[in-house]
Amino acid sequence: MSSNSEFEKERQQAGQGFKTVSDIRQRLDILAEHVESRKEALEEEIQEHLHESLANARDSMERIEENIAPKVEKAIRTKLGEIDRKLALMQEDGLEAVREELKKATPHMTEKIMAELDQVVAENIRFTKMEILGEVKGELKKSVESALEPIQEKLDKGLSGMKALAITALILSGLALLGVIALATQ
Repeated sequence: MSSNSEFEKERQQAGQGFKTVSDIRQRLDILAEHVESRKEALEEEIQEHLHESLANARDSMERIEENIAPKVEKAIRTKLGEIDRKLALMQEDGLEAVREELKKATPHMTEKIMAELDQVVAENIRFTKMEILGEVKGELKKSVESALEPIQEKLDKGLSGMKALAITALILSGLALLGVIALATQ
């Protein structure tokens, strides 16, 4: 019986172990269900908190943007004003540098321009003199021709009379020569 009693003891122990394991298993299932439901509840709670935090963050961002936008705009305007002033100063400095360079270069440029201008003026004077000389010659020629015209007419009239006189004188001198020859020969 001893093996039976041992067996019975072992069976009872095994039964108790099985019951303990079953109880643990049951508790574990309950605990797993509880953990699962708690996990789902926490996930829902986390989701709610997350949505709420995102909404709060959006609201905060909007408020920050509303508060910062005027300050940023003012800062931008201030910086743009500074940039405009610096650009104006740089532009004025640049213009002053150009003025100084022009002052430095002016004598040389003036000398060069004057030399070129002297050449142009000399050429223009020469050209103008030639034109005036041509015009004066033309006018002088016209004046001389108009002044000589009456004299020429008188000469032409007197020349025809002189021609007749010269011919008559030649004839008379030819006759006189013939007469002298005739007398000399007689």
